[in-house]
Formats: sequence, structure tokens, C-alpha cells
Amino acid sequence: MVDLGVLAAEPYPAIVLVGGGLLAASVALYGKRDDSHLDELGTYFGFILGAFIGVMAALVAIEETVNWFTLAMMILLAATLFTKPIKEIPWAAVVGLIAGSAAAYAVWLFLPSLVSGENGWMILAGAFLIVGVIVHMIFHFLEDVLKLTGMILNWRPVMVVVGLVAAAEGVLLLLDSSLASLF
Repeated sequence: MVDLGVLAAEPYPAIVLVGGGLLAASVALYGKRDDSHLDELGTYFGFILGAFIGVMAALVAIEETVNWFTLAMMILLAATLFTKPIKEIPWAAVVGLIAGSAAAYAVWLFLPSLVSGENGWMILAGAFLIVGVIVHMIFHFLEDVLKLTGMILNWRPVMVVVGLVAAAEGVLLLLDSSLASLF
């Protein structure tokens, strides 16, 4: 079994802060250009790196290997990189469809006498629609909150500032210091 706790030890948090910070700043500064696909490549690489930094932040929090400011920067950087491409997926529809299908399947599986008649399909359709719509509404609200958060975190000035502060924190970690010492 692989011990992922190694990722919480020095110098890995510093390295991902420097690399992720520079990637976030460069994606924000480069911007969306019609003549190049580098912004899309950087965005999707940032999505993968953001997920990795999120896992690493959880490991760092468990192992308590860095201070609170470094951990906060890791979480903010992970959210900044991770939410940029994910905001385009209609999560509410996907989760509503899955939940409605699971509800209809559960009714068919656990209450077969209820759906065995001529109008049994109406009960299955009702279970699908009721559960699907309720879950869709809840997740649509959460999707809007995520979209708003993504808009704030992916605003170019915010991405540049987060990227540069994360990179500076990473460099200072390599030098056995932190921006938290300024507070």
C-alpha cells in the first residue's frame, strides 16, 4: 500500500505552491486567445493540479506539517485551479437524473407489488420525477453557489494575486520561512 503521507513532508508542499501559483498566474495573465489553445491546456492541467493540491492539503492538515497560512493558501490555490473548468458541467441535471433513476429502481426493486399492475409505469415515472426534481433543485442552488465562487476565484486579478502569493509562500517554505510570520 502506498503511503501518501510522504506528500505532506518537505519540500512537496512548497513545490506545489510554487508550481501551482505560477500556473494560476500565467493562466490568468495569458487569458483566452483565439490564436492559441495554450489557455485550454493550462486550464485542464490546472484542474488536475488543483485536485492534487486539494488532496495534498488534506494530507498536510492531517499530518500538521505546515502552518495555517500555508494550508489556507493550498486550499485557496486548489479551489482556484479546480473550479475554472468544472463550472461548465451541468451538475444539477446529472445528479438529478441519477437520483431519480435510483429512486425509480428502488421502488421497482423493493415494492414490486406496487408497480406490477397496468399503471405501474406511472408510479415509477412519478418516483423518478419527484425525486429527480427535488434533487435537481437542491443541486441547482449548490451549482449556482459554486458558479459564483468560481467566478470570484477565476477573476483574473484574483487568480494573479492568489498565484503570486502561493508561489511566494512556496519559495519562503523552501527557505524555512513563511508569509505567516508577517502576521
